[in-house]
Amino acid sequence: MDISIFIPVYKESNQLASMLNKLSSQNVTKEIFVAVDEPTQAFSENIKHLENDNVRFIVNKERIGKANALNSIAKLSSGKVMLFLDSDVEISDEPDFLRKIIMEMQMVDMLDIKKEVSKGKSFLSKMAYYEYFTFNINTWLSSRYMHKCPAVNGAAFAINREMFEKVGGFHKAVAEDIDIATRAFLADSSFAYTSDVEVKNVVYSEWGKWFRQRRRWAIGQALWVEHWYRDLAKKFIKPQVFLPGLFFLYPSIAILFLCVLVPNLWMYNSLLVFSLFLSVKFNILMPVFLVSLATANLLKILIIALSSFGLTAAVFYGFSRKLGFKEMKLHELFVYYFFYLNVWLAIIIFGHIQVLAFRKKVAPDWRT
Repeated sequence: MDISIFIPVYKESNQLASMLNKLSSQNVTKEIFVAVDEPTQAFSENIKHLENDNVRFIVNKERIGKANALNSIAKLSSGKVMLFLDSDVEISDEPDFLRKIIMEMQMVDMLDIKKEVSKGKSFLSKMAYYEYFTFNINTWLSSRYMHKCPAVNGAAFAINREMFEKVGGFHKAVAEDIDIATRAFLADSSFAYTSDVEVKNVVYSEWGKWFRQRRRWAIGQALWVEHWYRDLAKKFIKPQVFLPGLFFLYPSIAILFLCVLVPNLWMYNSLLVFSLFLSVKFNILMPVFLVSLATANLLKILIIALSSFGLTAAVFYGFSRKLGFKEMKLHELFVYYFFYLNVWLAIIIFGHIQVLAFRKKVAPDWRT
């Protein structure tokens, strides 16, 4: 086989039928495995209509977990290239979708695929569009300047069989996609990012489901950091990739760093000169000067915040042109930068506290 494709499903998937139809029509030798945990009765009925010569279903009546399900179907496969797709992604109508992945994989051990979010009417889908955009920037930076990467977004990625077997497949980790990418990274695997093919992620539009997912992601991230930080620290990671990568993932933290780094004296001196100018030129009295000094820190934060957002918007616009993200809107980015991202950062911090301080080992809605 040119390629083996693996799709894990929990209970059911509305996107699966369309995905299988598009994958089956691709003109390459392929095999498609779908592992289903705890299928609903309706989805169990649909399976018999979806299975064909290219598609094989493995149904687990009980939930065995994503890592176990993927490892079990990987053992049944024979393709040199192994492509993993989440069941909630939409693949394009590109007739050479799989062929392009196979061609890209001739030169590397692991390939991350461009991911966009289908912008719906919901607030969360609009915000997730920018979040996934930052994922793409980071993997592009890693591909461009390091040719390796310690993390991937598991919604769509490929790995060659030799590397998959070398690192022992998936481990029982909350963030199983990041975990396998880290082990491949430490094994000196070569890595690339492609924007020639893409998938679209369908994201939660309800805050309750979004919050549960993000709690799981935050705890998974914290467990990953706790487990791997020593090994990653020993590995040389270029600062020109790591620091910009941190900025792109969490751009609003630049406000905090700049507020600490920029001396207050600069703001006080600037206000002093400005207030004296007003007093002399327009005969404005001393109270204006005193009020200005009292609000110096607030003005400093406001100026830094707006300047940082302006720089972020300019950089994001440049990358959106380069990576083909065409739905960038300034007012949505403003809300993402000042509201959505800070809510997500708060969840991340809370997740790290749970893991590092209270030794939490299990995330919500996750099964070993």
